[in-house]
Amino acid sequence: MNGINAPGGSSSRSFDDPWDDTSRIVIGIDIGTTQSGVAFAFLQKGIKPFAHRVTQWPGQESQNLQGKIPTIVWYDSTNKAVSFGAAALSPEAEIAAEDEGWKLAKYFKLHLHPPHLTSQHKLDLEPLPFNVPLSQVYSDFLGYLLEHTQTYFEGHVEKGKQMWQKYKPTMELVLAHPNGWGIREQAFLRLAAVKAGFTTASDAAMRVHFVNEAEASVHFCTLYSNIGRQLTPGMTFAVCDAGGSTVDTTVYLVKSSNPIRLEETRASNCVQAGAIFIDQSAGKYLRTILHRAGLPPKEIDDYATHGVKDFELHSKRRFKDVASDQSIKIAWITYNNTAIRTRRGQMTLQGSEVKTFFDTWVDQILESVSSQLEGEPVSHVLLVGGFGESPFLRHRLKQRFEPGCDVTTTSEQASKAVADGTIIWYASNIVMKRTPQYSYGIEVLVPYNPRAQDHKRRVIVKWPTGTYVKGGWSQIVPGGVPVDCDSITRREYYREYSTPNPPLDNFAEDIWCYTFKGTPQWMRFKPESTSRFFNSRFPIGMLSECKFEPLEGRSASSYIAKGSALLESEL
Repeated sequence: MNGINAPGGSSSRSFDDPWDDTSRIVIGIDIGTTQSGVAFAFLQKGIKPFAHRVTQWPGQESQNLQGKIPTIVWYDSTNKAVSFGAAALSPEAEIAAEDEGWKLAKYFKLHLHPPHLTSQHKLDLEPLPFNVPLSQVYSDFLGYLLEHTQTYFEGHVEKGKQMWQKYKPTMELVLAHPNGWGIREQAFLRLAAVKAGFTTASDAAMRVHFVNEAEASVHFCTLYSNIGRQLTPGMTFAVCDAGGSTVDTTVYLVKSSNPIRLEETRASNCVQAGAIFIDQSAGKYLRTILHRAGLPPKEIDDYATHGVKDFELHSKRRFKDVASDQSIKIAWITYNNTAIRTRRGQMTLQGSEVKTFFDTWVDQILESVSSQLEGEPVSHVLLVGGFGESPFLRHRLKQRFEPGCDVTTTSEQASKAVADGTIIWYASNIVMKRTPQYSYGIEVLVPYNPRAQDHKRRVIVKWPTGTYVKGGWSQIVPGGVPVDCDSITRREYYREYSTPNPPLDNFAEDIWCYTFKGTPQWMRFKPESTSRFFNSRFPIGMLSECKFEPLEGRSASSYIAKGSALLESEL
């Protein structure tokens, strides 16, 4: 549950053991708000798995091999994607964009956040360029990632071209997403994979899998951090995955250390307090300073834009506390302006000023982590994710939770955790229990009671079997309750027909998620609102072989087709 879709069941194996299943290629992708990464594994029967990090992306071939690329796409006026990733930041691309009138799609991951998260945090979303649909931006960017992954695979794996073509028809894809995402966002991403040409709509359910970012990270960390060697049965630890927009915190209980087996103890917590919000705070502050100094609007825009870019690349990543002032490049080396503390193009900011960029968001992270740790004997907090490399965030977490709870980081670069972790998760899957963040269920009809106050002003429908009101909530899986990863929850429902021979075909049913705590009686509140729910449509299948029978004790003109709604824990 909780946004997990596991490959071929949830059976566990060790990543250190030889692969014992059929040979295949698996690609793991982490599309982050600001940076993205890809890893893959060529799983061969009898050979120990290995996660390969995709590097040498266009535009950064000569740079270090960490493998992250910017999550950005340039579009021309015909809605065609013309430049991606690191190449989109090159001087050539920026000049072409200015000459040709291109527009940039960035932070587009925020547009996919569930409505309740967007409204809860009052996100100010940047419009997509030329009104390009979000589905196109995702499929374009995903297609670019897959295209370069193929190039990299063919150039780095023995007989790469031959192996890619041989295993392409059975290739599988693992997409990581924030803990706060669910079935609605998974359906969107699966369709994007189809549009990107990875698979067909009929095969997508079997070849496209999902894992939340925190779970991918914990799989990575059990192999590549000191905490992996410290895990003992009965130990409880937390993973704080601080990314570009979301910060997810999950608490795990160690059930076994050899092999490692984990259980989620409670539903994870997801807050919008990632790195981009520090950048936005810095941008607002710079614009205020420049405006007060009386600079022309064009200079304010140019200097603030360059300043935020430099801040993101340097000062934000090294800032630790108020003791250290920071210099931010806003203009050319010839520019001097004492009114804004700028010399040779470098604006000096006091440490206390820079701290204000972080405070609001880091405070939210601390409260989120605290709420997860409350009542749990957590001995370690493992900090991962790109923003997890911030010295200031680490410092504040240590101040808050140490001594008593050690705040640790990975021995490898934290930003690699998710993409590599998707591959480790696919090949080993060490988590035995998950705790769904939301409750899952469907909308049902409720027998009408004219004396019931909560039945008034609701939509009434009449069937041969009686009179009903719409909008009832039938819960299939409760949120906040740990469930076994291989469990299946079944609820039986029926559809009513007025003939024993109705036209039958494939049909689908909306599965709804309830985003609040508790169990509601009604799915639709008066007026007919579903603001606390979000949904995704699931195919149920053919009814042509169903047996129709008269409903006992009712009119002979009423017939039912019985069926079950099944929700697996890897929803």
